[in-house]
Amino acid sequence: MMRSRLASTAMLLLLVLASSASAQTVLVKPYVQPGDSSTDKSDSKRLCWLTDQLPGEFVVEYEYAGGKSANVKPERIALDFDKLIDPKKAVPKETNDPADPPEKVGSLPLEKEQHFYRYIATLANLPIDATVSYRVKLAGKVIREASFRTVASREKPIRFAVVGDLANGKEPQKTVAYRIGEEKPEFLLALGDIVYPSGRVNQYSAFYWNTYNDVETPGPKAGSPLMASIPFYAVIGNHDVAAKLPIVPDALGIYYFFHAAKNGPGAGPWATPLGSDVKAVAKFRQAADSYPALDAYSFDYGPAHVVVLNSNLSGSIEQKKLRTWVIDDLKSTNARWKFVCYHAPAFQSSGQHYTEQAMRLWQPIFQENGVDVVFSGHVHNYQRTVPLTFTPSSPKRDRRGRADGAFTFDRKFDGVKNTRAKGIVHIVAGGGGATLYGPGLAKSSVILKKDHGDNFADYTAKMVVDRHSYVMVDLSPETFQLRAVDLNGVLIDQIVITKPIK
Repeated sequence: MMRSRLASTAMLLLLVLASSASAQTVLVKPYVQPGDSSTDKSDSKRLCWLTDQLPGEFVVEYEYAGGKSANVKPERIALDFDKLIDPKKAVPKETNDPADPPEKVGSLPLEKEQHFYRYIATLANLPIDATVSYRVKLAGKVIREASFRTVASREKPIRFAVVGDLANGKEPQKTVAYRIGEEKPEFLLALGDIVYPSGRVNQYSAFYWNTYNDVETPGPKAGSPLMASIPFYAVIGNHDVAAKLPIVPDALGIYYFFHAAKNGPGAGPWATPLGSDVKAVAKFRQAADSYPALDAYSFDYGPAHVVVLNSNLSGSIEQKKLRTWVIDDLKSTNARWKFVCYHAPAFQSSGQHYTEQAMRLWQPIFQENGVDVVFSGHVHNYQRTVPLTFTPSSPKRDRRGRADGAFTFDRKFDGVKNTRAKGIVHIVAGGGGATLYGPGLAKSSVILKKDHGDNFADYTAKMVVDRHSYVMVDLSPETFQLRAVDLNGVLIDQIVITKPIK
C-alpha cells in the first residue's frame, strides 16, 4: 500500500512538472494598437502580445458602457529569427551624419536564435467616445486587465503625448515614460528611433518592453505600462531600419510590433527598401503585416488629423503617387487641426543632422493645405520654431543635402498674448531617452550661420538641450496648448495657438 501511494505521488509530481514545463510563457504582455480603420461612428483596436512557442489557449473579454460583453479569440503568427549570418560583418551603420556622436546604449543582447508566437486580437465596431475594458486570459487566468479610450469625436477635447528617440536602455527613458503616464494621454506619437541601435527584435526585448509595457509598479526608475492603455502611433526613424535583411534576420522590428491603418499609398520607393533576397523578403512580408503601411498613413482623433511620413528616403517628394496622396489626404479631411509627423526635422538649430533637409521640400504642400504644426525627432533635444513659411529655391537639395529657399516669419506670435499663428510651427521632441545633443542655441546658431550662410535662419524660438523631455498637447476645436516637460516634471516651454470658430 505504501509503495502504491509513493508511486502515485511520484506520478502526480511528474505530471505537475511536465504540465508546468509545457505551459505557455507570456514574454510581452498585451498592449493596445490602432485598428485598421475608424470612422465618425466607430473605431477598432488591436491587442497584441508575444509568447514562447509552447501551446496555450487565449481568450480576450471586453465590454463598454451601453454594450454587451464580448469575447474574441486572437490569431497567432510564428516569428522565427536565426542568429546573424556573420556578426562581424553585420554591424549596421548607426548614422548617416558624421557629426552625430556614437549612440551610447545599454548592454547589447547576446546573439542567439529567437522564436515567438505573436498574438493579435482585433476589437472591431467599437463606439467612439467610449472607454473599453478588457481582460486577456490564458487558460482561465488573467494575464492583463486594463482599459483604453476609443477615438474621440470631432468636438471633443483630447490630450496626447509626443516624443521621439526613445529606448537605448538608459534610465532617462524610464523617467520619461513614467512622467507621460502621470499625464494620462489618450495616445502617443512616437517620433522614430523607437529602439537603439538598429531596430532589431532582440533590442526591443532588451531595451523597450520593460519601460513602456511590462512594468508592474510605475516609477521614475521603472517606467510605466503605457501601452496597456494607450495606442502608440509609430513614425519610422533611421535607427528603426538600420539593420538589413537577410544578414540580420530580426531586422525591422517596428513592422512586427506597431500597427497603422492601411490608408496610405501602399508599396513604392517611399517605403523602407527590403533588399533583393527573395526568400528573406517573403518571410518578412508574411509575418510583418504593417509593411508598408507604417511608411505613410494618416488618422483622425478628435479635432486632429495626423499625417505620418517616412523621412529616411530623400527622394520621396519626387514620387508623384506619394505627393498626390499627401495632398488629397490633407484636402479631404474636415478636421479643425492638421498635423504632420516625420523623423528628421526640416528646420532645427543643432549641428547634428543639420544638413538632412529633405523634408524642407514638403513645406509648400503643407502650407497650401492648412497644416498647423509639424512634429519631428532625430535631434536629441527640444526645439520650437516661430510660425514660418518657406519657399524652396530649387526642387532638389544641394550636394551637402541642404534645401535653400526664402523664409517668412511671424514674429508677432508669442503663444501667450498673440496666439494666432501665421505659418507652421515646427517642433523637435527628440529628448525621449537617447544621448542628448548640444550645444545650445547661443553657440550653435553662430556656428551654423558661419558654415551655412543664408541656409540657416533665425527661426528657433526655444531650444533646450541639457535635459531629456517630452511634449504634451491639449487640443480642442479652438485651442492647441503645448507643454514641453523635463524629467523632473518641470515645464521648459509652453505655447497656445488659437483658431476661433467663425
